Amino acid sequence: MDLRRLALRVLLSLLALTALALAVLAVGVVTSGVFDRRAGAWTVPVTLLPGVTVAVNVPGALRLATSPIGRRLLDGRAATTPLGHLRVTRNGESLHVRCAPCRLNDVRLAAHTVAVPPVTLRVTRRAGVESNNVLDVALDSGAVVVRAVATLSPSAIDIAWTLPPTPLADLYRVLADAVPEAKFARIDGRLQAHGRLSLPSLRQRSEVDIDGAEVGGLNTERLAGGWFTFRCSTADGSPRTLTSGEGERGWLDAAALGPLLPAAVLAAEDQRFWQHAGFDPVEITQALATIDRDGAAAALAAAGLRTPLPRGASTLTQQLARTLFTGPERSLARKLREWLYAVEMERTLGKERILLLYLNTVDWGPGLCGARAAARHYFGKRVAQLTPLEAAWLAGILRAPHTAHAGQFSAARPDATRARQVLMQMRDLPRPQRERAAQQPLVFAAPRGAR
Repeated sequence: MDLRRLALRVLLSLLALTALALAVLAVGVVTSGVFDRRAGAWTVPVTLLPGVTVAVNVPGALRLATSPIGRRLLDGRAATTPLGHLRVTRNGESLHVRCAPCRLNDVRLAAHTVAVPPVTLRVTRRAGVESNNVLDVALDSGAVVVRAVATLSPSAIDIAWTLPPTPLADLYRVLADAVPEAKFARIDGRLQAHGRLSLPSLRQRSEVDIDGAEVGGLNTERLAGGWFTFRCSTADGSPRTLTSGEGERGWLDAAALGPLLPAAVLAAEDQRFWQHAGFDPVEITQALATIDRDGAAAALAAAGLRTPLPRGASTLTQQLARTLFTGPERSLARKLREWLYAVEMERTLGKERILLLYLNTVDWGPGLCGARAAARHYFGKRVAQLTPLEAAWLAGILRAPHTAHAGQFSAARPDATRARQVLMQMRDLPRPQRERAAQQPLVFAAPRGAR
């Protein structure tokens, strides 16, 4: 056999192998449903070549990636992404994606890019034809491991996930770059959670259980007496630092506050205040179950699968921590910092002191920090002189005091409906007294310039 015939045979063999490989790949693509575009299918546009864009089915692409041929094709691949440096390896029947160094850049997490410890995502497709659409998933950052089962369909990926009992300190350590207190605070207790999440709709439900939570080392005991400083906004919105505490001109003790405003604030903001330990697991679970659909859709369009920050779930103690320590940044990092201070304050200060600090510092509108300033500005009275309906109105605006100032006080049109709702939750007052108070007029004091 001459060299030309040998070369021709080798070439034909290579072409046959290439054709076979392409055929196997084509069969894998087809059977995985990568191009499944039936009505309701979850697809995203992918550019294959300049000017060539195709709609790729997301669950189908994941099914292909975890198939034997997909694992072979992806083995050893690496890329630098906004999440960090990703490296894909094949480990038996599993596909591993390791992120190291890893970072999170999302304003819902923190205002700055957050470095996190190396994270490995392990995905294994279950064997058998009937299990072809089921993946076992583990997200592992060392001390913290979340396990999940993902079920694929052309239109969705449904995930059932579990976080086993895990030390709170380990969870905080993962986000220590966003929560500086995690580097020096003593954090005791364990957290476990489980839930279900459907993509791309982001419908979810979850349950969280926290046991034995205790925090130390944040020096909140200094607020047990004496003077302290806190940040407050002026009438034009610029920040200023105020001093408050016993003996300071604007400070009100429990007697000067009277019973009505504290009762109204607890009715409006934290009805389980006397029972919880600084955080309310019931409220946390309810907040986690609430998903902002518009925000989810926008996030999916922008970057794919970023869950919006849960709303609400702040106890009165956490709100005080926001005023005195963390600031108002709307992020998960602030929530995590707030939680630490709240848990420690419950131990170092006690409920009565926390309520007193809250009422003397909370933001009640432009330049109005604390109950004394609010009662004088809105009703021209001392706090102890407020009627039940006036106290309920003040409590009812705490979630949006600046909006209420502009839309109600400046227009001289108080929202009596919201005030009456709060009033009827003030169960320390007998119901007949609440009903009589609800019929009283609600009239603002004249603005200072008009007096």
